[in-house]
Amino acid sequence: MTEYSIVLLVRLAVIVVLAFLLCIASRGQVSALTAVCELRQTLNQILARTEKIDRSLHDQRRVLCDAHKRISAVTKGVEKPAR
Repeated sequence: MTEYSIVLLVRLAVIVVLAFLLCIASRGQVSALTAVCELRQTLNQILARTEKIDRSLHDQRRVLCDAHKRISAVTKGVEKPAR
């Protein structure tokens, strides 16, 4: 073999190794992106549930506040002593 063909084989081996490493790195990146996508979907589902709970709590707080106003108005009239 001549010196030129040895250099050519070494370059080819380096290219093959780099291509293999790039393939492995891209697989890892794809799996990481898939995991991030699944995590985002899970967080969106949790957020949807918490928004429903927040709305329900807001409605309950409004009802309790209205009931408190009505009860306090009635008790204020009862507490005043007659002269």
